[in-house]
Amino acid sequence: MTSRPVLLVATVVTALVGVLLGVTQPAAAHSGKQSYVYLSTYDDGLDGRVEYPARDLGPVLGIDFTEDPAVARNMALEHAEAIRAYTAEHLALGGGDTTWTLSFDDAVDVLPVGVGPYIVVPFAVEERFDSAPREFTVTYDGIIHTNDQKDAFLLFENDWGTAVFQNEAEEFIGFSVGRTTQAVTLEDVSTLSSMATVRGLGTDAVRTGVDHLLFVVALLLPVGLLVAGGRLRDPAPSVESVLRRAGAVLGVYAATHSITLWVVGLGGLSLPSRLVTSLVAASLMVAALYAVWPFTSRHLALVATLGIVQGLGFGLQFNDLDLDRRQPLQSLVAFNVGIEIAALVVAALTLAVLLLLRRTIAAGVALYG
Repeated sequence: MTSRPVLLVATVVTALVGVLLGVTQPAAAHSGKQSYVYLSTYDDGLDGRVEYPARDLGPVLGIDFTEDPAVARNMALEHAEAIRAYTAEHLALGGGDTTWTLSFDDAVDVLPVGVGPYIVVPFAVEERFDSAPREFTVTYDGIIHTNDQKDAFLLFENDWGTAVFQNEAEEFIGFSVGRTTQAVTLEDVSTLSSMATVRGLGTDAVRTGVDHLLFVVALLLPVGLLVAGGRLRDPAPSVESVLRRAGAVLGVYAATHSITLWVVGLGGLSLPSRLVTSLVAASLMVAALYAVWPFTSRHLALVATLGIVQGLGFGLQFNDLDLDRRQPLQSLVAFNVGIEIAALVVAALTLAVLLLLRRTIAAGVALYG
């Protein structure tokens, strides 16, 4: 048996899956002409960031950021206190007659985009809330106060109530001369609508993650092709046999990664992201190795072990989206369902291709010749 043809099959299948699932990139809002205020609401609070075009902020503060993102980052770090102080002076949020206290504890950063670097200033509202605020005011006149031709936009990046998550481009309201204080009213949608959006994030965790796509393909390769036997004249297994084996593999995989996802998502386990990333990469390598060299007869035990590791990766993505701070139980259910939908689609496409390939002479020669 040779590994190269099998890996080629895996690559072809994965490419087909990626095309059919329609992997897309999120749209970007940045035009280079406006500043942007991003907000995210949680069950207990609110945070966000301001993003300034470096070419506009530099003259205001007397800083030469240049168009080189690396140089701009160095200059932003050097002048971080001045940038935070400027942001605190020109940004205010509050509810009723109360102005909320803003903290600027996270590091100033630089976002490199084609139109020129943006200076990123994270902030958080220090007040805690019984539920996510739905009505408040935002005042912002950064850059605008020095140039009446400039404007800015407020965007909600994440808000469970309005089913908005990972929004980078859809503007909510604008700021300009004479319109620097704006009232915000968030109209809630149904819980099912929010869960449907989170379900989409779970699906995206698989369809936009090449490692997760390859992992599912690697799990099914031994089921769809290699169980046919060790010689070209051996009969191919029945479709029923392949589907039964595939169902067992997918069931064990779904159960184990779901358990780990829930443990991580509910705060029962926290590991460094670098360690999790390394473990996920290692699990993919082991699955790929097993696909071309079945080194153990305990196939389902191996799938369970690798599924636990994959669940750590899903849990890390869940927490990176801050979904653990927004209706965590509903979010976990929806995110988990989204993952299973994507995994089933990938599995169905993979098995369809493998069931066709295993009956061709070329496949038999490649696998057993």
